[in-house]
Amino acid sequence: MIEFIKLEKSFGSRKVLKGLSFKVGEGEILFILGTSGTGKSVLLKNLVGLLIPDAGEIWIDGQETSRLTELEYLEIRKKCGMVFQQPALFDSLTVFENVAFGLRKHYRLSEDQIKEKVGKALSLVNLKGIENKLPTQISYGMQKRVSLARTVALEPKILLFDEPTTGLDPVTTNAVNHLILNLSRTLKTTSIVVSHDMQCALEIADRIVVLDQGQIVDQGTPAELRKSKAPLVIDFLSESLAIEAQNAK
Repeated sequence: MIEFIKLEKSFGSRKVLKGLSFKVGEGEILFILGTSGTGKSVLLKNLVGLLIPDAGEIWIDGQETSRLTELEYLEIRKKCGMVFQQPALFDSLTVFENVAFGLRKHYRLSEDQIKEKVGKALSLVNLKGIENKLPTQISYGMQKRVSLARTVALEPKILLFDEPTTGLDPVTTNAVNHLILNLSRTLKTTSIVVSHDMQCALEIADRIVVLDQGQIVDQGTPAELRKSKAPLVIDFLSESLAIEAQNAK
């Protein structure tokens, strides 16, 4: 579904992506792990055309996209749904109108069709009966789920998550991670999750790619990563084990 070939991106003299190459299979849940500033979010922004790579290729659903015009990229973006770190909801709009926003903007649908799609999206993220509430009237964790509903309402083929559990408590983090898993399987989407949370990746990822300073230091299934000899991966695993032990107390 997605392939990066020798992807490079720099900002001034700082080279952020240094020739990255890897594939994401159709229907796969891929986690991209790494410390802050290592290029994870920059990779996503290149994928959706918010940034243009300096070199290399990006293939999405059989089409090379790295040199498309802004107008040509619109059709590619319709295949992708992105969930950002912050919920980014419109405070003056109800939950219903927030979820319906993209549907109204991109498609010509009747009110009955919009109502059906919004209801289905909220049901998928386990939120019912809050359609008329404002974002300020619900918890932060619920706001994150509303933003997820807004994304899946558009029925994208690819789901992109940029640090989806940032700022959440352990219980809500676990709930959001399992939502990502269930949504990906139910909707049969290809999902890329940018994160620094090895524990979450080990639980729900099909494969994990670990970046350090713009390069891949290791990649593989959760079982394969548990046996990794890469120092950064070992550090991530140690931190994950420590969190598991603390949560078990």
